[in-house]
Amino acid sequence: MSRGNAYKKKSHRIEIITSVAAVVVLYVILESFGVTCPIKYITGISCAGCGMSRAWIALLHFNIRDAFMYHPLFFLPPVVVIVMLLKSKINIKFYKLFMFTIACAFVIVYLYRMIIGGGNIVVFEPQNNIVFRIIRKLNL
Repeated sequence: MSRGNAYKKKSHRIEIITSVAAVVVLYVILESFGVTCPIKYITGISCAGCGMSRAWIALLHFNIRDAFMYHPLFFLPPVVVIVMLLKSKINIKFYKLFMFTIACAFVIVYLYRMIIGGGNIVVFEPQNNIVFRIIRKLNL
């Protein structure tokens, strides 16, 4: 492996780790202001990862049933990060198929929860987005 190629792979890994860390820091900052999900806050519509944090908290309390109830795919993001970090050691066709499968799984679970789900975790409430909340406050 050439020195440039090794540097590129190391740089890619650092980029992934930095991106994950930035998302975590941003989430903590937003959480401190009462914004639990920026997508839901802005649009009023839950995102495909809705319930993920609650699922991990439930798992940390050894409550596996609740963890799966909050989000049945909660265990996949760490797996995806690991696969992304090991991308150079994985067959590219397998990598692409794996990532596509994960994306499809999230879309299927999201649509199921949005359309058929009980509505207690994933919600469709565009009337509660930030723009409508600001307008309601200004009308008071």
